[in-house]
Amino acid sequence: MIKSFRTRLIWLSVVVSGLALMAFGAGSWWLIQGIQIERLDAEVRAHAEREVGRLRSAFAWQRFEADVLTNFGLRQSRDLLLLAQDAAGQELYRSPHWPSNFDTARVPWPSQQDAPQPGPWIQLLRPPPPDGPRGLPREGQWTPPKDAPSGRPPDTARPRMDMPLGMAADMPPTGPRPASKVIFREIAGQPWRIGLASTERAHVLIAVNAAVIDGEMTSVRNAFLVAIPLALLMIGAGAWVLSSRALRPLKKLSKATRQVTAKGLDQRLSSMGEDLEFAELIGVFNSMLERLERSFQQANRFSADAAHELKTPLAILQGQLERAIQQAENRPALQRDLTSILDEVRRLSTISRKLLLLSQADAGRMRIFKAPFDLTSALQDVMEDTQMLAPHLKITSTIDAGLTMAADSSLIRQVLHNLISNAIKYNLPEGWIHLVTHRLENRIEVCVSNASAGIPVADEGKLFERFYRADTAHSRQVEGVGLGLSLSREIARAHGGDLMLKAQSGQSVEFVLLLPLA
Repeated sequence: MIKSFRTRLIWLSVVVSGLALMAFGAGSWWLIQGIQIERLDAEVRAHAEREVGRLRSAFAWQRFEADVLTNFGLRQSRDLLLLAQDAAGQELYRSPHWPSNFDTARVPWPSQQDAPQPGPWIQLLRPPPPDGPRGLPREGQWTPPKDAPSGRPPDTARPRMDMPLGMAADMPPTGPRPASKVIFREIAGQPWRIGLASTERAHVLIAVNAAVIDGEMTSVRNAFLVAIPLALLMIGAGAWVLSSRALRPLKKLSKATRQVTAKGLDQRLSSMGEDLEFAELIGVFNSMLERLERSFQQANRFSADAAHELKTPLAILQGQLERAIQQAENRPALQRDLTSILDEVRRLSTISRKLLLLSQADAGRMRIFKAPFDLTSALQDVMEDTQMLAPHLKITSTIDAGLTMAADSSLIRQVLHNLISNAIKYNLPEGWIHLVTHRLENRIEVCVSNASAGIPVADEGKLFERFYRADTAHSRQVEGVGLGLSLSREIARAHGGDLMLKAQSGQSVEFVLLLPLA
C-alpha cells in the first residue's frame, strides 16, 4: 500500500483522469463512427437522387463512376458499385466488378412514399409557367446563355423524346424529387451502405463499402492511443506540482512540529497568503502551541518552586536528624531508626535537587559555570571509588592522559557518578565494569559498559524518560527514582555533548558520553 499521500493523490488523479479519458475516447470514437456512417449515407443518397434524373450513355455512366470514386476518396474501384436501370428494369449500366452474390433483380427500389418531404427539388433547368413573369422564357422556348454563340440550340440542350434513355446524352434532372432511401447489406462478408433512388423513368443504385470507414476510424483510434498517454503524463506532472503546492503548508507544520521542544514552544506560524482551510489549520496549531507553552510554564514553574521550597526544610530536617543521632548514642534502637529516616531525607533532598536542575534545563536556564576541567583525573577518581563501592565486581579502565575541557566540574562529576552507579546497580553477580575513553577530532568519547542480562527492545527508547525504570521488579530493591539518566543527558547536552545507549548484546550494556574538547 502506498503510504505517501502525495503519491496516492497523483495516482488517483492519473487513474480517474485515465478512466475519464478512455470513456471520452470510446464515446468520441463511437460518435465519430456514427457521424461518418451518416455522412456516407447522406452522400450516397444525394448522389443517387441527383443522378437518377439525368440521361446518360453507358460511357457517361462509366465516367461518372470514376468521378464518384474520386469524390469518395476510395482507392480501389471494387469499393464502389453503380447500377442504372430504366423503368422497365433494363440495365443501362452496371459496374464491371459487380459481385456475383448480389442479385440485381432483388434490389428493393424505393417507392414514392420514400421520397423526402417536404421541400422542392432544386432543378438546374426548370421551365417557367406559360403565364410566367415578364422576361422569362415560356415552355418549349430556349434561351441561350450570354456567352453562348448565336444560332440554333445544340442538340444536347434538350433530349429528343424518341431517343432511348440509355443512349441519351447527359441532361439535368427534371420533374418532381425522386424517391430514395439508404439500406445496409453485407455482400461477400463486407458491410455496404447502399443508396437507392427511383423515378418513373429510371432507377439508380450507388453502393460504397463501409469498410473504408474502418481505415479512418483506425486513424482516430491511433490518435487517441497516442494522445491519452501524453495527456496522462501531463496530468501526472500537473498533479505533482499542484500537490506540492497544496501540501506546502503541511510541510511547514511538520517542520515546526519537529522543532517543538521545551525551548521552542514560543514559536508561531504565519498564515499570511495561505488557503482558507490551511489558514484555519495553522490557527489551530498556533493555539495548541500557546496552550502547551502555558501548561509547560506552569508545570516548570511548579517543579522549580517546589524543589526550591523543599530545599530549605529538607536541609533543616537533615541537620536536626544528624544532631539527634549524635545525642542518641546510648540508645541504639532509636539511633538506627533516626539513621533510616535520615537516609530517606537525603534521598528526598537528592530528588528535589535533580528536579530543580531538570526544570532549569527545560526552561533553558541551567546555570553552567565553565572552567578548565581535568577529565582524566576525574575519571581516575571515579574508578577508585567504584572499586571501593563494588569490590565484588571486576573493574577495568583505559583512560587517555591529558583529557581537558571547559565544563562545570560538579555537573560532569554528577554525570559520571550516575553512569557508574547504574553500572553497579544493574550488574550481574560476579560481573564486570569497563570504562574506556577515545580522543576524537573535536570531542571526547567516554564509554561505560557493564555485564547485564540486557535491556528489552521495547524499553530502549524509554530509558531517558523521567521516572522510568526498565526492570520494575528489580527496581524495588535498587535505589533510585529514574531521574539519573534523564538529568545526565540534559547536563551533557547543556555542555554541547550528548549521552546515548550504544548497541547492546544480551550479555552487556554500554552507554556513551560525548563531550566537546576545550
